Amino acid sequence: MKESNPNTPPGSNRSSFMLSLARQLLALAASAMLLLLLAGPARAQGTEQAFQWWQPIYLEAPVINPKIRYYAEVNPRLNDNLQGMNQLLLRTALGYNFRKNLSFFQGYAYQGNFLPTYAYEHRIYQQLGYGHVIKKRLQVLHRIRNEQRFFSNRDGVSNRLRYMLRFAYPLRNTRFYLVASDEIFINVNSLQGGPTAGIDQNRLYAGLGRQINERMRAEVGYQLQYVNRDDPFDDRAAHVLMTQMFLNF
Repeated sequence: MKESNPNTPPGSNRSSFMLSLARQLLALAASAMLLLLLAGPARAQGTEQAFQWWQPIYLEAPVINPKIRYYAEVNPRLNDNLQGMNQLLLRTALGYNFRKNLSFFQGYAYQGNFLPTYAYEHRIYQQLGYGHVIKKRLQVLHRIRNEQRFFSNRDGVSNRLRYMLRFAYPLRNTRFYLVASDEIFINVNSLQGGPTAGIDQNRLYAGLGRQINERMRAEVGYQLQYVNRDDPFDDRAAHVLMTQMFLNF
Protein backbone atom coordinates (compact mmCIF):
# COMPACT_ATOMS: atom_id res chain seq x y z
CA MET A 1 0.00 0.00 0.00
CA LYS A 2 1.38 3.37 -0.96
CA GLU A 3 0.38 6.05 1.53
CA SER A 4 0.22 9.13 -0.72
CA ASN A 5 -1.71 11.63 1.33
CA PRO A 6 -2.44 14.96 -0.44
CA ASN A 7 0.12 17.67 0.40
CA THR A 8 1.60 15.37 3.04
CA PRO A 9 5.00 13.80 2.38
CA PRO A 10 5.72 10.08 2.37
CA GLY A 11 7.59 8.70 5.35
CA SER A 12 11.18 7.71 5.94
CA ASN A 13 12.76 5.45 8.60
CA ARG A 14 13.69 7.36 11.77
CA SER A 15 15.50 6.70 15.02
CA SER A 16 14.06 5.71 18.37
CA PHE A 17 13.86 9.44 19.14
CA MET A 18 11.13 9.81 16.52
CA LEU A 19 9.23 6.89 18.03
CA SER A 20 9.33 8.60 21.41
CA LEU A 21 8.25 11.92 19.90
CA ALA A 22 5.31 10.27 18.13
CA ARG A 23 4.18 8.67 21.37
CA GLN A 24 4.33 12.00 23.21
CA LEU A 25 2.39 13.84 20.51
CA LEU A 26 -0.20 11.07 20.38
CA ALA A 27 -0.58 11.28 24.15
CA LEU A 28 -1.06 15.05 23.88
CA ALA A 29 -3.77 14.71 21.24
CA ALA A 30 -5.47 11.89 23.15
CA SER A 31 -5.43 13.95 26.35
CA ALA A 32 -7.12 16.87 24.62
CA MET A 33 -9.80 14.58 23.20
CA LEU A 34 -10.29 12.94 26.59
CA LEU A 35 -10.80 16.32 28.26
CA LEU A 36 -13.51 17.18 25.76
CA LEU A 37 -15.24 13.82 26.14
CA LEU A 38 -15.08 13.90 29.94
CA ALA A 39 -16.54 17.39 29.93
CA GLY A 40 -19.38 16.17 27.72
CA PRO A 41 -21.16 13.79 30.13
CA ALA A 42 -21.38 16.47 32.81
CA ARG A 43 -23.49 18.53 30.42
CA ALA A 44 -24.77 15.72 28.19
CA GLN A 45 -28.36 16.98 28.24
CA GLY A 46 -27.22 20.05 26.31
CA THR A 47 -24.79 18.34 23.91
CA GLU A 48 -26.28 18.38 20.43
CA GLN A 49 -25.93 15.11 18.52
CA ALA A 50 -25.76 14.99 14.72
CA PHE A 51 -25.15 12.53 11.87
CA GLN A 52 -23.45 13.81 8.71
CA TRP A 53 -21.79 12.56 5.54
CA TRP A 54 -18.61 14.23 4.24
CA GLN A 55 -17.35 13.38 0.73
CA PRO A 56 -13.98 15.08 0.18
CA ILE A 57 -11.88 14.66 -2.96
CA TYR A 58 -8.19 15.67 -2.78
CA LEU A 59 -5.77 16.34 -5.62
CA GLU A 60 -2.03 16.95 -5.55
CA ALA A 61 0.17 17.39 -8.62
CA PRO A 62 3.58 18.83 -9.54
CA VAL A 63 3.97 22.30 -11.01
CA ILE A 64 7.04 23.07 -13.17
CA ASN A 65 9.16 20.53 -11.25
CA PRO A 66 8.43 17.72 -8.75
CA LYS A 67 9.35 19.83 -5.71
CA ILE A 68 6.74 22.52 -6.41
CA ARG A 69 3.28 21.10 -5.71
CA TYR A 70 -0.30 22.19 -6.38
CA TYR A 71 -3.11 21.09 -4.06
CA ALA A 72 -6.89 21.26 -4.47
CA GLU A 73 -9.77 19.95 -2.37
CA VAL A 74 -13.55 19.78 -2.86
CA ASN A 75 -15.47 18.77 0.26
CA PRO A 76 -19.30 18.72 0.16
CA ARG A 77 -20.92 17.93 3.52
CA LEU A 78 -24.46 16.62 3.94
CA ASN A 79 -26.27 17.93 6.99
CA ASP A 80 -28.00 16.21 9.89
CA ASN A 81 -30.02 13.17 8.82
CA LEU A 82 -28.69 13.64 5.25
CA GLN A 83 -31.47 16.05 4.30
CA GLY A 84 -29.23 18.09 2.01
CA MET A 85 -25.86 19.82 1.71
CA ASN A 86 -25.36 22.35 4.46
CA GLN A 87 -21.68 23.08 3.92
CA LEU A 88 -19.18 23.21 1.05
CA LEU A 89 -15.44 23.56 1.58
CA LEU A 90 -13.10 24.45 -1.30
CA ARG A 91 -9.37 24.56 -0.64
CA THR A 92 -6.33 25.21 -2.83
CA ALA A 93 -2.64 25.72 -2.13
CA LEU A 94 0.84 25.92 -3.61
CA GLY A 95 3.62 24.09 -1.82
CA TYR A 96 7.26 23.07 -1.83
CA ASN A 97 8.79 19.71 -0.86
CA PHE A 98 12.04 20.38 1.00
CA ARG A 99 12.59 16.63 1.29
CA LYS A 100 10.55 13.55 0.53
CA ASN A 101 9.09 13.70 4.03
CA LEU A 102 8.94 17.47 4.67
CA SER A 103 6.73 20.02 2.89
CA PHE A 104 5.27 23.52 3.29
CA PHE A 105 2.07 24.87 1.71
CA GLN A 106 0.53 28.33 1.46
CA GLY A 107 -3.14 28.26 0.59
CA TYR A 108 -6.65 29.67 0.48
CA ALA A 109 -9.97 28.11 1.48
CA TYR A 110 -13.63 29.03 1.05
CA GLN A 111 -16.32 27.59 3.29
CA GLY A 112 -19.98 28.16 2.48
CA ASN A 113 -22.64 27.41 5.09
CA PHE A 114 -26.14 27.07 3.64
CA LEU A 115 -28.29 26.17 6.63
CA PRO A 116 -30.12 27.67 8.43
CA THR A 117 -29.09 30.78 6.44
CA TYR A 118 -26.29 31.39 3.97
CA ALA A 119 -22.98 32.61 5.42
CA TYR A 120 -19.45 32.15 4.21
CA GLU A 121 -15.86 32.24 5.38
CA HIS A 122 -12.56 32.96 3.64
CA ARG A 123 -9.34 31.49 5.00
CA ILE A 124 -5.66 32.05 4.33
CA TYR A 125 -3.52 29.28 5.75
CA GLN A 126 0.03 28.00 6.11
CA GLN A 127 0.78 24.31 6.52
CA LEU A 128 3.80 22.24 7.50
CA GLY A 129 3.80 18.46 7.00
CA TYR A 130 6.36 15.94 8.26
CA GLY A 131 6.20 12.17 7.78
CA HIS A 132 8.20 9.17 9.00
CA VAL A 133 7.90 5.40 9.39
CA ILE A 134 8.06 3.40 12.63
CA LYS A 135 9.37 -0.19 12.55
CA LYS A 136 9.47 -0.07 8.72
CA ARG A 137 5.67 -0.34 8.50
CA LEU A 138 3.62 2.14 10.54
CA GLN A 139 3.40 5.39 8.57
CA VAL A 140 3.12 8.53 10.70
CA LEU A 141 2.18 12.04 9.62
CA HIS A 142 2.40 15.26 11.64
CA ARG A 143 0.56 18.22 10.12
CA ILE A 144 0.45 21.75 11.55
CA ARG A 145 -1.88 24.29 9.96
CA ASN A 146 -2.18 28.00 10.83
CA GLU A 147 -5.39 29.68 9.61
CA GLN A 148 -6.48 33.30 9.32
CA ARG A 149 -10.29 33.28 9.11
CA PHE A 150 -12.51 36.06 7.68
CA PHE A 151 -16.28 35.77 8.24
CA SER A 152 -19.01 37.29 6.08
CA ASN A 153 -20.98 38.48 9.11
CA ARG A 154 -18.12 39.49 11.42
CA ASP A 155 -15.39 42.16 11.40
CA GLY A 156 -11.77 41.26 12.17
CA VAL A 157 -9.65 38.15 11.81
CA SER A 158 -9.83 34.94 13.82
CA ASN A 159 -6.56 33.01 14.07
CA ARG A 160 -6.70 29.25 14.54
CA LEU A 161 -4.02 26.58 14.94
CA ARG A 162 -4.56 22.93 13.98
CA TYR A 163 -2.42 19.90 14.69
CA MET A 164 -3.13 16.50 13.15
CA LEU A 165 -1.45 13.20 13.99
CA ARG A 166 -2.21 10.43 11.49
CA PHE A 167 -1.27 6.75 11.36
CA ALA A 168 -1.56 4.37 8.41
CA TYR A 169 -0.80 0.66 8.62
CA PRO A 170 -0.63 -1.41 5.39
CA LEU A 171 -2.15 -4.88 5.58
CA ARG A 172 0.24 -7.54 4.31
CA ASN A 173 -0.21 -8.93 0.80
CA THR A 174 -3.18 -6.67 0.03
CA ARG A 175 -3.87 -3.18 -1.27
CA PHE A 176 -5.77 -2.33 1.92
CA TYR A 177 -4.57 -0.36 4.94
CA LEU A 178 -5.89 0.77 8.31
CA VAL A 179 -5.86 4.46 9.15
CA ALA A 180 -6.47 6.51 12.30
CA SER A 181 -5.97 10.18 13.10
CA ASP A 182 -6.71 12.89 15.61
CA GLU A 183 -6.79 16.62 14.92
CA ILE A 184 -7.19 19.36 17.51
CA PHE A 185 -8.25 22.95 16.66
CA ILE A 186 -7.27 25.86 18.93
CA ASN A 187 -8.47 29.46 18.54
CA VAL A 188 -5.57 31.79 19.24
CA ASN A 189 -7.66 34.94 19.76
CA SER A 190 -11.26 35.92 20.50
CA LEU A 191 -13.40 37.70 17.90
CA GLN A 192 -16.40 39.73 19.01
CA GLY A 193 -19.50 37.78 18.08
CA GLY A 194 -17.32 34.98 16.72
CA PRO A 195 -14.86 32.30 17.88
CA THR A 196 -13.49 32.48 21.43
CA ALA A 197 -9.85 31.81 22.33
CA GLY A 198 -9.21 28.24 23.45
CA ILE A 199 -10.04 24.74 22.21
CA ASP A 200 -12.40 25.01 19.25
CA GLN A 201 -12.96 21.37 18.29
CA ASN A 202 -11.42 17.92 17.96
CA ARG A 203 -11.76 15.35 15.15
CA LEU A 204 -11.08 11.69 15.88
CA TYR A 205 -11.08 9.41 12.82
CA ALA A 206 -10.66 5.71 12.02
CA GLY A 207 -11.13 3.98 8.70
CA LEU A 208 -10.14 1.47 6.05
CA GLY A 209 -8.34 2.47 2.86
CA ARG A 210 -7.46 0.87 -0.44
CA GLN A 211 -4.68 1.77 -2.86
CA ILE A 212 -6.55 1.55 -6.18
CA ASN A 213 -3.50 2.23 -8.31
CA GLU A 214 -0.23 4.14 -8.12
CA ARG A 215 -1.97 7.53 -8.18
CA MET A 216 -5.35 6.89 -6.58
CA ARG A 217 -6.62 5.61 -3.26
CA ALA A 218 -9.91 5.68 -1.38
CA GLU A 219 -10.98 5.55 2.26
CA VAL A 220 -14.18 4.98 4.18
CA GLY A 221 -14.41 5.62 7.89
CA TYR A 222 -16.04 7.18 10.92
CA GLN A 223 -15.20 10.57 12.38
CA LEU A 224 -16.27 12.00 15.72
CA GLN A 225 -16.23 15.79 15.51
CA TYR A 226 -16.65 17.37 18.93
CA VAL A 227 -17.24 21.13 18.77
CA ASN A 228 -16.57 23.09 21.96
CA ARG A 229 -19.09 25.93 21.85
CA ASP A 230 -19.04 29.00 24.11
CA ASP A 231 -22.25 28.08 25.93
CA PRO A 232 -21.37 25.17 28.28
CA PHE A 233 -24.74 23.55 27.58
CA ASP A 234 -24.75 23.38 23.79
CA ASP A 235 -21.58 21.59 22.66
CA ARG A 236 -21.97 19.57 19.47
CA ALA A 237 -20.96 15.99 18.73
CA ALA A 238 -21.17 15.16 15.03
CA HIS A 239 -20.98 11.50 13.97
CA VAL A 240 -19.62 11.67 10.44
CA LEU A 241 -19.49 9.05 7.69
CA MET A 242 -16.32 9.82 5.72
CA THR A 243 -15.88 8.67 2.10
CA GLN A 244 -12.65 10.09 0.69
CA MET A 245 -10.81 9.97 -2.64
CA PHE A 246 -7.12 10.86 -2.96
CA LEU A 247 -5.42 11.65 -6.29
CA ASN A 248 -1.65 12.13 -6.27
CA PHE A 249 0.42 12.78 -9.40
